[in-house]
Amino acid sequence: MPEIITTPDGDISRRAGNTAYRLNGMTRAEVTELMRDAARTIAEQLIEAGIPTASERFRPDVGPVQIDMIVIEERVTRPEPGMRLQFEVAGDMGVTLNIKLLEFAADPAGYIRDLFAQLAPMRRNVMRLRRNKQDANRAIYRATGGSQ
Repeated sequence: MPEIITTPDGDISRRAGNTAYRLNGMTRAEVTELMRDAARTIAEQLIEAGIPTASERFRPDVGPVQIDMIVIEERVTRPEPGMRLQFEVAGDMGVTLNIKLLEFAADPAGYIRDLFAQLAPMRRNVMRLRRNKQDANRAIYRATGGSQ
């Protein structure tokens, strides 16, 4: 599982900047601007689709979506810049999307299309897990002498 570093120290930030520059030939300022624009674009697409709901849990940076610039460091790759979008959906479920900038930049339209294709199945799976957990809790409660 990737380690997400939300407040990168100077060394990690420098290495992520160097990685982005080496892979895309971009300056640090261009990378930062691309990250902000990409995160805003994704958030606006989510809002347009009516996916996020108003929440007290997350800071409303773009509508009800909280956006953080992060560095994603995995054991097998170099640190790379990324964006974290957090929001709440119906049913009081929090969603956190960690998006690698370089993957998004390679095919923005395809990335967003794939993201939207994955959101509904993920929500369905979470709802099923919630129901199963509630059913299990009820069974345990009844077995211990409760009446529910």
